[in-house]
Amino acid sequence: HKMENSMRNTNRTINTTRTSQTRERQRFTLTSNYVPDVEDPDDTLEELLYKTWTIFGVSTFFNFHQDEVHLKQYSKRLREEVAITLAQEDVTYDAKVYVMDNVATRPSPIDPPPMKVEVYAKKYSNDETVEKCIYNGVFLSWGTARKELTVPNCIRLPLLLCRGTKSGMNTVHNVLSLMFDCTVVALPVSEDDLIWLIPIVITPINEEGHLKSTDKMCMEYKLTKPSDTDTITVHFQISDLIRMLTAIIKDQSDETNIEISINSEHIEKCRQALYDQILQIAGLQMGLCMLCKINLSAFTIMENKMKIANLTVMNRVLLYLNKKALDIFHTFNFEIFRNV
Repeated sequence: HKMENSMRNTNRTINTTRTSQTRERQRFTLTSNYVPDVEDPDDTLEELLYKTWTIFGVSTFFNFHQDEVHLKQYSKRLREEVAITLAQEDVTYDAKVYVMDNVATRPSPIDPPPMKVEVYAKKYSNDETVEKCIYNGVFLSWGTARKELTVPNCIRLPLLLCRGTKSGMNTVHNVLSLMFDCTVVALPVSEDDLIWLIPIVITPINEEGHLKSTDKMCMEYKLTKPSDTDTITVHFQISDLIRMLTAIIKDQSDETNIEISINSEHIEKCRQALYDQILQIAGLQMGLCMLCKINLSAFTIMENKMKIANLTVMNRVLLYLNKKALDIFHTFNFEIFRNV
């Protein structure tokens, strides 16, 4: 294990805290049943790979129609509202809202197809015309196991991955919130989320790992005192982490398994094992440090930004983030209404 101290400035963000009413995660099941068809990239979300995405959670869309006529109307209104809000001289805007019907392979049969929103700004000058994408967002329902909504013309797309300018993101999300009576909020990963994602991302199924065992995982810890801009970076071999996790989840490691279930007890053992290794090798007590980033060749995530370079990893991460968004927007809200 290679360990190094690094001092760097990080952007400060406001993170929403988990309320007592939100359900704590107890279990996550890894399965080999979902296999992306890499021979037909159009049937997958391969376009999400190798790009940095900002992660948002989204509440239910109301009064949403998926036919071509309504989608064109949504595109027209979005273009008009963006043009008013981001008005600039010699700049015109175009917007597209469409359903990604080509993405037929999804983890759950009740998942609606993803929806994509694109906004372009075209700047005119004497010499040339330059077009720039100021917003590119994919709204997803990925592995949702809840019953279909009973309210007519509404849709559940809990997870949003988007790219673009800050002003473009703010404007598009405000317009969509008004159009569909929904809420779009940044979905940063907490330290607990990162601890869950470590085994979720690297654990192989049926002895066929999707990551190279020779790769390394980098874990970045933020010091809470004396300065929250100081960090400690820890490197672990993927093969060592897999052996540790196999020992923790030893009752599910036979060759015939098509799924592995990870529970909160496994996660706490994983956390403690990492602390013990760091203490033994480097003599560092990590109890007052907070895990803020994990990074490996196929996956990087910090706060509410991530980059993925592997379809299997992408599927697992989307499943986790989708459940996180569901817990926040599609459990807590309904419980409020039910208790009123």
